[in-house]
Amino acid sequence: MEKQDQKSANEIRAEGRGKTLADAEAEALTRLEEVAGDFDRDEVELRILDEGSKGFLGMGSNEARVELVLAVDGSAAADTGEQQPAAPDADPAAAAAEARRRLADYLDRIIDAIGIDSTIEITEDEETLTGNVRGGDLGIFIGRHGQTIDAIQYLANVISFRGLDERKRVIIDAEDYRERRRDALHSLAERAVSELEQGTDEYELKPMSASERRIIHLYLQDRENVDTISEGRDPYRRVIITRVDD
Repeated sequence: MEKQDQKSANEIRAEGRGKTLADAEAEALTRLEEVAGDFDRDEVELRILDEGSKGFLGMGSNEARVELVLAVDGSAAADTGEQQPAAPDADPAAAAAEARRRLADYLDRIIDAIGIDSTIEITEDEETLTGNVRGGDLGIFIGRHGQTIDAIQYLANVISFRGLDERKRVIIDAEDYRERRRDALHSLAERAVSELEQGTDEYELKPMSASERRIIHLYLQDRENVDTISEGRDPYRRVIITRVDD
């Protein structure tokens, strides 16, 4: 039986499964984001429930299972034993420059490992630090339903500001993919609402990642006579939009 995501007064938990620990962690992250919304990645504790096994000749294999625990009372998650790097300087300008350097280096290593010919653009405002990868075949960088770029973004949030007093949300993009995808999801939501207005009781969307499901939920949350729910298990979890009669 699948373990349900749990939310209490002190913490939120989300479980993920996958062929590898990395896959399981990516799924747990998307589920946690759907429940908790935006959060400080340093407050997330990773617990490995099952490292998984390949079995013999592909038979008898077990999926890897992990659990992410987010403290919601402002306290940091339990110490994982990993040593935190010290801040290079208390000066905010120096901390910001260090975060930009870390993000650029992290993305450079990824695109080099993937083998795509791309450039990295780092921009910053008062609340966010954005790394936008441009050029080359970015399909593998984005991944199916954006799952790969979401996992890259998660790690970027952990790496960029670790040990620094400065703290901003890190966004990873690819040729402005997120804006284009958000617009496409908004159009999809409008199409569903149009179907409901014509008499359909519910409209079921195709499976999508937690971050994309959240875009649908937020876009329609204030729409009259419309409700949204998520059903199913990742990677087949999907949004169902229903008509609510007065």
